[in-house]
Amino acid sequence: MSASGYFLFPIFALVIIAGLVLVLRWAFSPGTSSLVRRVDQTPAPRDTFGLLIDVHTTTSYADARKLVERLTAQQIRATAARTHDGWTIYVWPVDELSAREVLKS
Repeated sequence: MSASGYFLFPIFALVIIAGLVLVLRWAFSPGTSSLVRRVDQTPAPRDTFGLLIDVHTTTSYADARKLVERLTAQQIRATAARTHDGWTIYVWPVDELSAREVLKS
């Protein structure tokens, strides 16, 4: 490596690191233009989940997760969301009847 290489390499490395710092600060900034999704902790109305159908509502997150795991073990796609009524279990319309049967047993 020549003498100019020993001088220019640290400068290029610092420029690249500075560019990464600026991009990461922008991506993770708390402002409205951030790329990182912020989690909304407020409960939502039950009818705001599009095509998903609510099949059961429980009061605790732990119970909701157990029910979702039970449905998932039966190959039923399910999720839990916090609503005004508590934690609601949602499934796709094609899985609604099987989910209700699994939850009854």
